[in-house]
Amino acid sequence: MPGERLKRRLQQLIWDGRLDTLALYPCQILRDHGDMRLDLQPDKPDLPLLTRVPLRTMLPGVEVRVQVGTRVLLGFENGDPARPVALLFDAGSLRELIIHATVKVNLVAPEVNVNGDVVNLAGGGPAVARVGDQIRITGVAAGSATLTGEIISGSGKTFSG
Repeated sequence: MPGERLKRRLQQLIWDGRLDTLALYPCQILRDHGDMRLDLQPDKPDLPLLTRVPLRTMLPGVEVRVQVGTRVLLGFENGDPARPVALLFDAGSLRELIIHATVKVNLVAPEVNVNGDVVNLAGGGPAVARVGDQIRITGVAAGSATLTGEIISGSGKTFSG
């Protein structure tokens, strides 16, 4: 069983006095399995290649996908060599950020770009009108007047609630 083999190898390192399981060790990400588990190559030559190490973001409900080749720190939960965890990935290494929220989420940014097909604001109500969309004006007014109209087109990709 791969987990047992890893555990025995790590225990051998501890008994040799070469591994401090309360320290953090820099590693390179070899693979992101897409399930918050990473394959890691530690910089410390005494440490073996580690597979499917859980990634901890320290933010409940947040999942990330990180770039292969970037860096994380390897730690051990409760100093237990059988419980490796990846921590503190490079900030610029994100490929994807997923937030599962049951509470209010505030996004503070000078600009937000969304590259998906549809943007729903508050749950997908009617289409949002944009500058340049058509309006229908009923009635006729002579000269200068303020008219009331109805927007008859809008974005097919952004909806309000």
